[in-house]
Amino acid sequence: MLYAVLMYPLAYFYLRGVMFPQSYPDWGMPVFAALFIVYVDCAARAAHRTAAKETPLWAVCWMALAAAYPLYGYQPGPLGDWQWPAWHLFAVWYVLARCGMLAQGQSGSLAPLDALAGFVLLPFGNFFLRARTVFAALHTHLQDRTRTRKVLHLIVTAAVTLALCGVAWGLLAAADANFAALGQQVSDWWSRLLNNVRFIDRLMYILLSLPVGAWLYGLVGGSLRRKAPPATAQQCAAVLENCRIVPRTTAVAAVMALCGVYALFFAVQAGEWLAAAPLGLDAPDTAAFAVNGFWELLKILLLNFAVLAGIQFFGRAPLPKALAAVFCGFGVAFAALAAGKLAVYVTLCALTPRRFTAAWCLFVLAVCAVLALVRVFKPIPAAKLAIFAAAVSFTLLCCVNVKQRVIDVNLARYEAGIDEELDWGVLWECGYQENATR
Repeated sequence: MLYAVLMYPLAYFYLRGVMFPQSYPDWGMPVFAALFIVYVDCAARAAHRTAAKETPLWAVCWMALAAAYPLYGYQPGPLGDWQWPAWHLFAVWYVLARCGMLAQGQSGSLAPLDALAGFVLLPFGNFFLRARTVFAALHTHLQDRTRTRKVLHLIVTAAVTLALCGVAWGLLAAADANFAALGQQVSDWWSRLLNNVRFIDRLMYILLSLPVGAWLYGLVGGSLRRKAPPATAQQCAAVLENCRIVPRTTAVAAVMALCGVYALFFAVQAGEWLAAAPLGLDAPDTAAFAVNGFWELLKILLLNFAVLAGIQFFGRAPLPKALAAVFCGFGVAFAALAAGKLAVYVTLCALTPRRFTAAWCLFVLAVCAVLALVRVFKPIPAAKLAIFAAAVSFTLLCCVNVKQRVIDVNLARYEAGIDEELDWGVLWECGYQENATR
């Protein structure tokens, strides 16, 4: 009952401080994050729920991401577009970890199922749990006949008193003009209150906070009501046993063919560099090399991970260790080649918010590629470590003043004569005009 009632002001503050932060533009997000962390932890303790070992990591990442907003605002470029979803993702993951609702007991390869449970199954499946909890508590409280009689007596007394006062007021108003004027003033005050913009504004926020609070309490309360996650690792393993339809020969042939294509690609790349090395590459050719194929290399890495995941979940048998090592080794090589292209491009064409984001994407994919290669020889929780690396690196990147960093690098290159002119589009995107005005 207590936590159901506390969710009403908490949801109202979320709506005012996070979704529509005009009233709390600087500290709404970190304050809500701190309050919600305490709320969830107290509720979980009351339910005697054991937290996952990774719970502090998600609490720290979420709190750091919230604290970075009043310092730097949203980061420029795609990174800023991802901050809002990531902030909510970290919040949901903290609840799942603290309440023991992760499918594997920890983050891992079943993270998509955890996301489905955290954003859809638990909150919407228990959407009316808060209302049922409050009404059940009131019903229990009023079951005592003595209390019920007192409440009914109070209601009847108030109704009779208001009716008598209304009749008396009308008669006295007809008898005295000044008394009638006083009644008109009360009526005007009540009318101004109902038509007041602030009153209507707060009323609308209260009404909008009701479904928000129902969703939040459905997530927390629904997690604490369950003894097991909506989908457990054992259930998924049992389902996947019937889905292992890819023969080992098919998987081996497909991976060997991909390795052959990759080997041919690197051979062509090496031939191009050996042919051009004696002549040297001018700036346009180097820039073209750096730009061409960078995003395609990242897509190739994603394709490799999709192939590995498909074999892991739907293959009848794992790949031979030697073939798996070669295939994952190509992934590391693609990550290194993409890093070289990005480094050359940044050296030639300076730093931009998009290149910051590209560097982060490349870092995460490179870590995944290395973890996949290590997992061939040692049974490590690669998926868990990859998720941690992505979450922590994204949080750290959002805690850096990317805007000022991009501005400083571009101005330094211009003053050193490396760039003939400034990229005003990038500078304005980072708020340089505003800073200059200040």
